[in-house]
Amino acid sequence: MERKPLLLTDWLPYVPALLLVVALLWIPGLLLQVLVRDLRPLFFLAAPAYSLAVVGTAGVVLEIADIGFSLLTVGAYTLVTGLLAGVLGLLFQRWRAPTAGSPPASRTADDHGRGLLGLPAPTVYRGSVVLGLLLGGALLARRLLFVAPEPDRFAQRYDNIFHLNAIRYVVETASASSLTLGRMVNPDKAVAVYPAGWHGLAGLAYPLADQSPMVASNVVLFVVAALVWPASCLFLTRTLVGPSPVGLVVAGVASAGFALFPFSILEFGPLLPNLLGLSVAPVALGYLATLLGLDADSRVTRARRAPAQVVFLGLCWMVVTGGALVAHPNIGTLLLVLLIPMVLVTWWGAVRRTLGSRRRGRTVLVGLLLPLAAYAWAHLWDSLGTDFIRFAHTSPAGAYGEALLYATNARLDIPWFLVVLTVLGVAATIVRRELRWLGIAQFLVVFLYVVAASAPRGPWREWAVGSWYQDSFRLAASLPVAAVPLIALGAATLTDLLRRRAEAAVPPERLTPRARQLAAGGAVVLVLAASVPLTQMRTMRDTLLATQARFGWDNEDGILSEDEMELLEQLPQLTDEDDVILVNPWNGGSLAYAVAGIDVTQYHIGGPGGAQLAEIIAGLPVEEPARACELAQSESIDYVLNFGRQYLEIDTPRARPYLPIDTLGDRPETNLELVASEGEAELWEVTAC
Repeated sequence: MERKPLLLTDWLPYVPALLLVVALLWIPGLLLQVLVRDLRPLFFLAAPAYSLAVVGTAGVVLEIADIGFSLLTVGAYTLVTGLLAGVLGLLFQRWRAPTAGSPPASRTADDHGRGLLGLPAPTVYRGSVVLGLLLGGALLARRLLFVAPEPDRFAQRYDNIFHLNAIRYVVETASASSLTLGRMVNPDKAVAVYPAGWHGLAGLAYPLADQSPMVASNVVLFVVAALVWPASCLFLTRTLVGPSPVGLVVAGVASAGFALFPFSILEFGPLLPNLLGLSVAPVALGYLATLLGLDADSRVTRARRAPAQVVFLGLCWMVVTGGALVAHPNIGTLLLVLLIPMVLVTWWGAVRRTLGSRRRGRTVLVGLLLPLAAYAWAHLWDSLGTDFIRFAHTSPAGAYGEALLYATNARLDIPWFLVVLTVLGVAATIVRRELRWLGIAQFLVVFLYVVAASAPRGPWREWAVGSWYQDSFRLAASLPVAAVPLIALGAATLTDLLRRRAEAAVPPERLTPRARQLAAGGAVVLVLAASVPLTQMRTMRDTLLATQARFGWDNEDGILSEDEMELLEQLPQLTDEDDVILVNPWNGGSLAYAVAGIDVTQYHIGGPGGAQLAEIIAGLPVEEPARACELAQSESIDYVLNFGRQYLEIDTPRARPYLPIDTLGDRPETNLELVASEGEAELWEVTAC
């Protein structure tokens, strides 16, 4: 199969598709934010979480209303939700009254930023936001182009069979409901839940993506990983750390410095819904911190919020969290983990205030809130668990070392600069008591990774990490969410230390304001100049090479070979639209649906799924013609794909039931006739009828 040279120009025809996905992830969110008047600092960086809530709920609502899922209907739904947001914005603007004794609303942490090298503070602040976003996005895009230099490359891994087929399913059924996407593999279920956010976005981009699920998925991947993720990291950093120029720039750089996200879960799964959910998880965490009064601006103003303000913030948090949950439900479990120290800090502050007021009734009431919250937390935690089993791969000590060094799952890539900045960030939270919860929250995620990576099978392991399918890869990918603001805080701390050392080296009589500015500017430049090379050079080399290999054609345990892909691309000319092909999902045959739109007997990995299909597989090639015809007609089977015995999992026993159709060319057949072949890949037609 002839392939084009690996050139950046291969992506140029898909710039409109990329821009469409950017619009889908920003315009609905910005519309809601403006109309509801949620215009907090850097609010535009949080827009994708709002947009996911819109697109995700659109998929559900449109299907219930029996309306097709398309750009036009999603646009109409966005306008309706925007109208509702505008009404809510007007209501809360009317009800929201300033609290007596509060500082002016405009007095936020932004006013405490200092200029750099004589530049005005607002200019430095805005420039740091732009620079952080550009650096993070450019570094991530560069790595993604290394991994997938051609737009139609796709990760040759287990989960991608479902994801690519699901994109085609969304397009053909005009449905992107998370309540029914699972019908693709379980058509008899009235409710078949599977998070459809990723597939809905890719389905909308499909017409501009060469009508290819592979290209559409990669277009979404580039926008989400290279733009949404760093934007979310900057939003969370600004929310928790404040308008620190160094912190904001380093947050953008750090978002591109982890091998374990997004690259590791691309190589492992690819876990695309997880990737989408984690990309907006920082936004949900930032809104939660604001709701609980743990954000930087609340620390500066110390303002008491009116009840309407609390309700307003709560509604905004519910929307952005809903957007993350539409992408993947286990983002809810991650937020439950991060919520523990946040609630404890907030609750203890409320207890202290009520004790100071000497109102026993209120103190008792506040005291009872904690056990009630713990009960609700435990109930939610249990409801999000699963009984899916994955096993440990290391000892507890080894798992702690992996998590603390961001070298999870036995990888050799260690981003030492990020590790050092994390340590400095944790140390800074110890000094700055109001941020101690952040360091504790990060440790809790580390602890859960240790459970998944090292704990033996049993009830404790199932309860603690069941929401992540007891999978250490998924938990490893969650580590950067709280780590990025810690790293940004560490960078700000390092800059301050360097500034002080520089000032100490200057004689007191020469320490003029100009000298102080030069010391501060030099410290900033030094930290920023070091951050890019020290987070990129050889810190994720092995992971990137492994991920690139998964996006290639020469995998011993890959889904498809180039010959098989060539044959699949010919299927529309070799078959009719209503034909059904008997396939083995373990050797990639199921992707006939994604690539060519031809119905197959199985749309995802698994066994034959019942005695009838197993009997067809075993009997169709060898039974008497009349019996073979009867078997074929029972499932309306017209063709059989023989992709040989290169399985997704090498020599997996789960592929053995398919041997009769994986060895069709090894013996003369009476019921099947060879129609086409590419290399060892073969398409056989059922001729017994």
